[in-house]
Amino acid sequence: MKKLFAKQSAFTLTEILVALFVFSVVVAGALQVFTFVQNATDSNDKQIQRLREVQMAVRQLEEDIRYLVPRTRRDEYGDTSPLIVGETNSVNSYLEFTRAGWRNPAKLSRSELQHLKYEFVDDELLRHHWMYVDPAQEGQQLTRVMLTGLKSFKVEFLERDNWKEDWIIDRGSKGTMPEAIKVTIELDDFGEIYRLFPMPDLAGSERGGDRGEGEPGNGEPGRDNNDGSVRRGGR
Repeated sequence: MKKLFAKQSAFTLTEILVALFVFSVVVAGALQVFTFVQNATDSNDKQIQRLREVQMAVRQLEEDIRYLVPRTRRDEYGDTSPLIVGETNSVNSYLEFTRAGWRNPAKLSRSELQHLKYEFVDDELLRHHWMYVDPAQEGQQLTRVMLTGLKSFKVEFLERDNWKEDWIIDRGSKGTMPEAIKVTIELDDFGEIYRLFPMPDLAGSERGGDRGEGEPGNGEPGRDNNDGSVRRGGR
């Protein structure tokens, strides 16, 4: 008697289990590759963001020091401060001075001079600045975190071929300026970064006077005409 139905082929349970096992291995491998690529992309993005943060902070520091001007400052009590104040061997290393060239696109009633202070607190580099060079009252200080992940912030001052780690001037010589300033920043991930800034010869310039906006470069004051006179004005 002929068979009415032909024998149909089918997968056995063992074959199905083997196929599922192979598929799961392939999927797991694909997920591992995807996770690795995603983590590598995130790590690269963080590295790029970190590098951008360091570059912007160093560029801002360079600009501030190159725009440095010989301008003394009076605090809220009316006492006169030196042109530059800085110290490394302290709880929080810092560098304080006045710069020119502070842009004013909003046309605020203020000078183009800006008094600022870089300070190393915990593992952060802070930049403090004031709305006015000579503050009439307290509460005008504005602070911004410039850089994180710092191990140290070192400031050195060149005087008569000797490097000093502090520039604390007494009342009798507040107009004294160093020959150069060296700033060294040590980071957890990028190691040491240092910048050297020669200071201009200000022996013949008027101490405590304002000057106008200048062009950065070699720390020279800004010029507003061809005879080399220094532009003055501002609070």
